[in-house]
Amino acid sequence: MSWSFSFELLPGEEIIEDSTQRSHDVIKSAYSVFLTNKRVIFRFDGMGSYLSNAFFFPDILDAKLTTRLFFNYLILKTGRKEYLFNVPETDYWIKRILEAKEKDMFGASGLRDADAVPPEKKRLMLLDMLTVLHKNGILSQKEFGEKVHLLDTIN
Repeated sequence: MSWSFSFELLPGEEIIEDSTQRSHDVIKSAYSVFLTNKRVIFRFDGMGSYLSNAFFFPDILDAKLTTRLFFNYLILKTGRKEYLFNVPETDYWIKRILEAKEKDMFGASGLRDADAVPPEKKRLMLLDMLTVLHKNGILSQKEFGEKVHLLDTIN
């Protein structure tokens, strides 16, 4: 699980479906749902904020429905805790998240089969990750250069 002020897709990640593209005649929910080939992202759409919360499929243990004060909520259970999200079409998204998790169990995301990836592709994936960290200000220019040099010496 990770929190961020906005979400950026990871290298090789594609949005499969999102709740903003579906039409529904209900009260606007607090969260939008984005289902990708690697994770599910919940974006809080309230009060001008776009805070997002992402969960990789292997981290998700269960998704289920609960009703509180006449509103349906999606409960997402991980190894650490349960998260409560007010999303549109709760039943639909629970089904889609569980289907995507099931599909991911068979290696669809490629995260589990790291040893099957050729070394050059691993290097490019790591370089993409370092670039994202540098672009978002997590790595300084010096740290980025050191990590890239280390990556070059390993391969």
